[in-house]
Amino acid sequence: MDPREKIVYQIWPRSFCDGNGDGIGDLGGVIAKLDYLHELGVDLLWLSPVYASPNRDYGYDVSDYYAINQEYGTLAEFDRLVAEAKTRGIGILMDFVPNHTSDQHVWFRAALSDPNSPYRDFYYFRPGKNGGAPNNWMSFFGGSAWTQDKKTGEYYLTSFTPGECVLNWENPAVRQEMYKAMRFWMDRGIAGFRIDVVNAIKKAPGLPDKDPHKRGLQFPAELVTKQEGVHAFIQEMHREVFAHYPDCFTVGEGCLTGIEDVARFTNPENRELMMMFHFDIAMLGCGPLGKFDFRKGYRFTIRDFKRVVNRWQLAMQEKNGWTGNYLSNHDQPRQVSRFGSEKTPELRRASARALALLNLTLRGTPFLYQGEECGMTNCRLAKEEWKDFEAINDYAVLQNMMRLPAPLAEKIIVKMTRDNARTPVQWSGGRNAGFTDGTPWMRVNPNYREINIEEDVLRMDSVVNFYKKAIALHHAHPALTFGTYAPVDEKNKRVLAYLRRGETETLLVAINLSDKQAKVSFPGLNARECLLYTHSSRAFSRELPLLPFEGLVYKVN
Repeated sequence: MDPREKIVYQIWPRSFCDGNGDGIGDLGGVIAKLDYLHELGVDLLWLSPVYASPNRDYGYDVSDYYAINQEYGTLAEFDRLVAEAKTRGIGILMDFVPNHTSDQHVWFRAALSDPNSPYRDFYYFRPGKNGGAPNNWMSFFGGSAWTQDKKTGEYYLTSFTPGECVLNWENPAVRQEMYKAMRFWMDRGIAGFRIDVVNAIKKAPGLPDKDPHKRGLQFPAELVTKQEGVHAFIQEMHREVFAHYPDCFTVGEGCLTGIEDVARFTNPENRELMMMFHFDIAMLGCGPLGKFDFRKGYRFTIRDFKRVVNRWQLAMQEKNGWTGNYLSNHDQPRQVSRFGSEKTPELRRASARALALLNLTLRGTPFLYQGEECGMTNCRLAKEEWKDFEAINDYAVLQNMMRLPAPLAEKIIVKMTRDNARTPVQWSGGRNAGFTDGTPWMRVNPNYREINIEEDVLRMDSVVNFYKKAIALHHAHPALTFGTYAPVDEKNKRVLAYLRRGETETLLVAINLSDKQAKVSFPGLNARECLLYTHSSRAFSRELPLLPFEGLVYKVN
């Protein structure tokens, strides 16, 4: 099987399943659910970072690339996970973080303790300017991107949390250390990597100010995500690592990635990455500064949604690029809450099925996020319950820089915080949703008695069972991976419809993305078989009425 045909299930380990009763998800919990994941039909498990870490950014602040976080288990348990998954035909993807380390990493501790240490050049240490930081860069999470070394007075670059110290990829020794760590995990039998903020590892030479004529901190978007030399780095990574492991699966995450960027990173001729994510769907309704930029009011239409989907699908097939497709992940609100409906239990289930159908029939590789298979929703956490550094920091930014009143700032955070995706998986209607026998590290969404995997499989309109059918359909029809994409009835205000043409068959997909009844037109088309449906099977019609959030797949020839 071509790696691009595989279906990836993302696990955010801390909230997936607790195997030892301490209230924190762990590797033992993942092992315990392997039979379930096999039955679901997924091919790869992407583990968000499980490396040793102080967990200020929940694993993306790595303190040791060769060790497992003790809260999650041991290296021996990790090896067991890889082996047990393989017996079920499932591969493991590691989440690799090349842009920065924790300030607790041995390299950074050596750099901090001795200004003459060779590890000083592993990071960006710079003298201050005009009594402040070296430049006016804003962190991705708000506030200055620089943290001061109290011992020397110099500053070091911290583009996310103050505890995540940016690596200097211009130093060949840094690059070789990264490749060495990647080979370590490949040699332990993993299937490949999701690579964090991969487009940001190259910084503008000299680290210049962003818009120096403007007052205050400025987000240095093009200075850290659009630098030409990043492709040379990724090509070297391919030569040093990926080329030595047949079928090594690689997906890059890169903020602010446009069509041309993704096409270049993923065109096989360039020997860089297999696929990349983009953020255009995730950012619908957001302002240009990201998900907490509320100036558009988070309003968008189904036509806006369709335009993004169609633009990316058509551009990637034209430019020989490849995307990893997702509607939610550990950084985004739950997809049902964001793009579906919670007005009634029936609409929640219907929209969950419709979104599943969409993700599993587009050109590209589908990525599913834990809990989406039973239609989990956002959880409104009180401010004192927030766990995410990004949310806590940006709440202060909204008040102090944007001058928003506290209630409005809180409303914005609650809508878009990463905490929405990080509440424990709702396995059952029992104590703590079946996530743990102990006290969960984060409050379980109180709707777990109505929304959980155990009870969902017993329903006639089960979201879980629909996922199984949609996954099986994806596996059975290569046209859904490699077939061309052609929009149908593009001007329709509520329905997204498209043809997937493969070498031996053509499939028609129609999905009502609204909570209203709709009709879609298929002039000149004839279909002879309904392969999959979210509600009930029905004969094809060139004027096809659709129920709210109804979706169907037909075989055209």
